[in-house]
Amino acid sequence: MIRLKRIGAGIIGLHNHYHAFPMADYMKQGIPGVELVAVADERELELTRFAETYGVAGVYSDYHELLKRKDIDLVIVTSDTGAHCEHVLAAAAAGKHILLDKPISLSLKEADEMITAAEKADVKFMMAYLIRFNSVYLKVKQLIDTGVIGRVTSVYQSIRCPLSFITSSPYTSSPGWYVEPSRCGGGGFLDHGVHYTDYLRWLLGSEAVSVIGKVANLAYKDIPVDDYGIAIYEFNSGVIATVESTWHAADWYGPLSSPEQCVITGTEGEIVVHYQKSPQLEVSSRKAPYRGRTYFDWEGDERYNICYKSIVEHMVECIREDKVPSVTGKDGRLALEMILAAYEASRTGQIIRFPFEKRCCSAVEILNGDNGA
Repeated sequence: MIRLKRIGAGIIGLHNHYHAFPMADYMKQGIPGVELVAVADERELELTRFAETYGVAGVYSDYHELLKRKDIDLVIVTSDTGAHCEHVLAAAAAGKHILLDKPISLSLKEADEMITAAEKADVKFMMAYLIRFNSVYLKVKQLIDTGVIGRVTSVYQSIRCPLSFITSSPYTSSPGWYVEPSRCGGGGFLDHGVHYTDYLRWLLGSEAVSVIGKVANLAYKDIPVDDYGIAIYEFNSGVIATVESTWHAADWYGPLSSPEQCVITGTEGEIVVHYQKSPQLEVSSRKAPYRGRTYFDWEGDERYNICYKSIVEHMVECIREDKVPSVTGKDGRLALEMILAAYEASRTGQIIRFPFEKRCCSAVEILNGDNGA
């Protein structure tokens, strides 16, 4: 493969602005080997403001026009979930490498189509799962891999977020597409839970074999998607892991008031994460040098935002060096499969075992008993 001197990047969809904006910000500051040259979104206000903020010259209301540009090698897809399949298939057909926001798609059928299209086009297909690149969780992974807490026995991961924090644009207070079933696929459990199902597979180096779960509307009963979900996964390594992902918290949010907690218990100790508080990481072990309690904290961008830069840097490296991304479309499919199975467990009240076979259904359709035909 010919190495590219400069990789031209384009963003399709600003709907998940939480990820699109910080990646654009780091590219504006300067990431060696890549330049953000174009952006596409059907919403004029969001498109214009974004282009002005980040100095992007190529501005398109029709993403097909962006894909025609010969100076674009990488497409960053941060559109609403319902548009992911369409955008990825089009990008692959245009021969563009793809960095895709979570979740991979509405259904496993769509995920399979996307993975196949990228393989046939011989383009890189990476999922932008930020937790794998987060400083705190990278340290957790290192500690576990070096045996600091012995053999992991259980994991509890929870995020308690208010619905008011979920907006379809930085210029509105409305959740917009996030609560439109045909565009979001699922609610509060899917939204962040899919980060954690991916994270658990990566952290533990094992696969889920079964799940039980409950998804519900606890606080916001007037929205057509769930605001709460909790699932317990059993892994083939024997680990029991709980994932709680919600939009049902009280209407507050602050950078030092952590809505997120992770507790990892092992045979020799325990790791506790509050990555939005200080200290962000607490380690307790019977092993030196971590006997008693040891604390870790990060400052500035290293506390959190650096993960967005690291994601883009990794994708650029994979393109330039012809490497397989560390988190692929197949990883995205497996993370989604774990989430969809939890929705099925909630609907049926039964233990669901993997592999999960409902390929055509979104999370909302599963809860509603739709066969996905």
